[in-house]
Amino acid sequence: EADDTIMENRLVQLALAQPNYQQTLYEQKIFEYQLKKQRNSWLNLLSLSTTYNDQSFGKPVSNGTTAYVYPKYYLGVTIPLGLIISNGTDIKITRQSELIAQGQQQELAKSIKASVLSNYKQFKANEKLLAIQNQAVDDQQAGFLQTEQKFRDGTETLEAYNDASGKYNDEVVKAINLQLQQDLIKVELERLIGRKLEDAFK
Repeated sequence: EADDTIMENRLVQLALAQPNYQQTLYEQKIFEYQLKKQRNSWLNLLSLSTTYNDQSFGKPVSNGTTAYVYPKYYLGVTIPLGLIISNGTDIKITRQSELIAQGQQQELAKSIKASVLSNYKQFKANEKLLAIQNQAVDDQQAGFLQTEQKFRDGTETLEAYNDASGKYNDEVVKAINLQLQQDLIKVELERLIGRKLEDAFK
């Protein structure tokens, strides 16, 4: 039981390391970078301007107690409010897109985990069923071989021979179908984890 849990966890880890899930992690990074870029981009919207006053007035003009000084340089900052508001909306859109992507990522992780676990449990159940079925095939084969020998010796009827042959063939068909199911489940598991099942712990 403990070994099965370890194996299940390992298979889920391998499945979550595959490109279809890893891509969602990269998308999250892209959204993070976009948000960072948009939050910093408002600085690029500011513009500085300077003006040089080439008028020379000599001494400051004084009128009673008030003195008027004329500056040589003027410094101005332009803030385009429309662009800043628009940038704030872009940030909100990116944030909402990021939240949607996070939800999709979580759902994908749950879906992958459920698929891995259900396939692995079916695989383990089929192993037990195959062992039972193969034993049933061996038992029917032994009975058929005995009946066949008796039929050759003339101590068994054709009807008994055909009946034993039919039962044996039925068990063989069941075993073939179970083995096919097992092989298909294995193929699906290996697709999910990106490697052969036997190599899962390598």
